[in-house]
Amino acid sequence: MKSQIKKTAITACFALMSIVTLAQVRPNDNPPAPPIGPGEMLPHPGRNRGGLEGGALKVLTSLNGKVIAYQTNDRYIYNSFTLQNGSQAITVRFPEQLGKQLMSAAAKGKSVTVKGFTDNGPDGVNVFQMASLLVGGTQIADSPPTVPIAPVNAQSGTFTGKISDFKRDQGGAIRGLSLDNKVQIDLPPPAIEQLQSLLKAGDKVKVTGIKDTPPSGVALETGAPTIIHPETIEINGQTYLLR
Repeated sequence: MKSQIKKTAITACFALMSIVTLAQVRPNDNPPAPPIGPGEMLPHPGRNRGGLEGGALKVLTSLNGKVIAYQTNDRYIYNSFTLQNGSQAITVRFPEQLGKQLMSAAAKGKSVTVKGFTDNGPDGVNVFQMASLLVGGTQIADSPPTVPIAPVNAQSGTFTGKISDFKRDQGGAIRGLSLDNKVQIDLPPPAIEQLQSLLKAGDKVKVTGIKDTPPSGVALETGAPTIIHPETIEINGQTYLLR
């Protein structure tokens, strides 16, 4: 009997030792971060290294030439220019907030040196994306602000007018309404699908919404309409919520 008790005690002791050993060698679910080597820095959370999406590196090249003309996007904001580089006319896209500065320093006919990289634009066409531009000894580059920019206190307003035309994208699809008083109403695709049969040229509409306010430094096309991001729209006496 004593022998049996002794054997049982020894077996229990070995089992306990095995459990303790397994607990000690079990891998940590959250291993500590590796030590930082000399001259290395951990990437800042939420910040893309190099200022590019996904942290991808871009090889910068330089182009020399003359500025031929500036172009706007579908929001009437200048964001590109044509560069005559030898026998080639190249589209150079720049950050919108540099529009006023570029159009003042690098006006049409000016000789410039543009440093940047070739990228696929939102319309699927390859463009040369500007990183910096040198003109007359002055360099213009897109750099982050030293202090946070205070948000614009956008307030909702009421806008009325008659439909004079329809704003369409490159594929011909309706994307908004142009009113007879230089106001453009941007409409989300779901709203257009439901309201398109009710929207007719000459009809009066009443809209509540937020006026688009471009940030400082942006250059707008002369005669650009006031763009409204609507919250509600009234057509033929019926009001619809646009959210």
